[in-house]
Amino acid sequence: MSGGQAVVRSLEAEGLNVVFGIPGAHNLHIYDALLDCPGVRHILTRHEQGAAFMADGYARAGGRIGVCLTVTGPGLTNAFTAIAQAYSDSSPVLSITSQIDSRYIGKGKGILHELEDQLGVFESITAQSRRLTAVSRIPEAIHSAVKLMRTQRPRPVHLEIPEDVLAAVDEVEIVGEEECEREGSSPAAVEEAVRCLMEARQLLIYAGGGVISSGASPELLRLAELFQAPVLTSGMGKGAIPEDHPLAFGPVWSPRVDFLEVVQKADVMLAVGTRFTAAFTADWTLPFPKRLVQIDIDGGEIGKNYPVEVGLVGDAKKTLQQILQSLDSKEVTPRPRRLAEMQELKKRMRQELRLRLDKEWPVMEGIRAVLPRETIVCADMTMFWVETLPLFPVYEPRTFLFPWGYGTIGFSFPAAIGAKVACPERPVVAVCGDGAFMYTCQELATAVKYRINVPVILFNDDCYANIRFQQMEHFGRCSEVDLLNPDFVKFAESFGACGVRVGDPNELRVAIEKALQADGPVIIEVPWPGEGAKV
Repeated sequence: MSGGQAVVRSLEAEGLNVVFGIPGAHNLHIYDALLDCPGVRHILTRHEQGAAFMADGYARAGGRIGVCLTVTGPGLTNAFTAIAQAYSDSSPVLSITSQIDSRYIGKGKGILHELEDQLGVFESITAQSRRLTAVSRIPEAIHSAVKLMRTQRPRPVHLEIPEDVLAAVDEVEIVGEEECEREGSSPAAVEEAVRCLMEARQLLIYAGGGVISSGASPELLRLAELFQAPVLTSGMGKGAIPEDHPLAFGPVWSPRVDFLEVVQKADVMLAVGTRFTAAFTADWTLPFPKRLVQIDIDGGEIGKNYPVEVGLVGDAKKTLQQILQSLDSKEVTPRPRRLAEMQELKKRMRQELRLRLDKEWPVMEGIRAVLPRETIVCADMTMFWVETLPLFPVYEPRTFLFPWGYGTIGFSFPAAIGAKVACPERPVVAVCGDGAFMYTCQELATAVKYRINVPVILFNDDCYANIRFQQMEHFGRCSEVDLLNPDFVKFAESFGACGVRVGDPNELRVAIEKALQADGPVIIEVPWPGEGAKV
């Protein structure tokens, strides 16, 4: 078979049956092979950045590897930002790009789409960036990439295939899908951790994205209830424990200070699958307990930002299972039931937040009330979310997608499309600001083409509000943040989608209910705090 056929057949064999991308001059052999492989569905996007964001959303929501196909040079660099976001948030995205003819790589001869050191461009934002020089190597390379993402820290992998290799024909042996398992921690480290946990008078648990990516929520909840330990999360860990559970205290988001009482009472902390980023530690100044037990699949993260008493390198689910098994064999003194105390503390915290967010609260509450519990919410870095994030409850893993680490905007809408493709039976909504939406708004054409039902709740204040806020805070004046926007209702209609503008929380709830029943995308514009807005 040809190299292009080997790519498509290998994806199918690995169970990677959805790909997002755009054909170009150097990857035509892959696209021709797709015509003969109905087992691999292709979603045509309107920009390579959108393709990579969709693959990321697909991976985060579905718990599977997302795949994006891009052409050499500009296609790859267009996707760079989205791949960097996936890398920052440990999302498994397989990026397959073409390359110019092998004879001319590195020669600087001026060939169309030529990019010097294309492999090197992606090395800083992938777990592996690799060039394939023979048709026969393609199945093994794809299999190796898949195994890496399924057994290690799930970060993007980039495979580059020159045009002549995609066109060449050779004998090929397709590698079948392999059952992959992550490893737990060493028994000695587990016993050290158990000793530390049993000595705790008041245990605090801090859950990160590793809990969600490994499917460790049941084990985390069981451990929390055993020790009656309050659970804080990083942003990536939001949803690791149902946020209406009495022990769940939500994300340690920098604008919050209300959770400090929970931190200060603890004498031991168990951190699971988190690297303690600046935004969720107030630049590493939060006074976490000095006795820290940290679990992470990436040994390089253990003790990097906070000193640890016990470090456990291993998969979160496997390691928590080991800890629970060890505790089952010991006499663990039952902890006093603290649910009533925790409920009262949470109630007081939420009341304080409501007072501070008197404008945002009714809108956020209205959005949450109308969305089914299992809804996947894809959000962008808008001023609305910066303020209301602690108040917005998330009940299940993989149902709140946000560009945490890298912090790009333009993420939410294409990520929501990818999430809906991964989970067609679940409601999916995107929440973004006008500035963020305009970064990737052309993907409305993708959603219309494939009739993908994603309501977009678009807060429109005609400016980059978060930057405006920071400028006013630092300088007392602002520069180049005011935006000239289209009429978003007409914009939606021009693509063949539905558009609606709402003026108060009740109208917003009704609009969302209707949008969830539509057979395609719907843009719901919320003036914020635009002319005539009541919210």
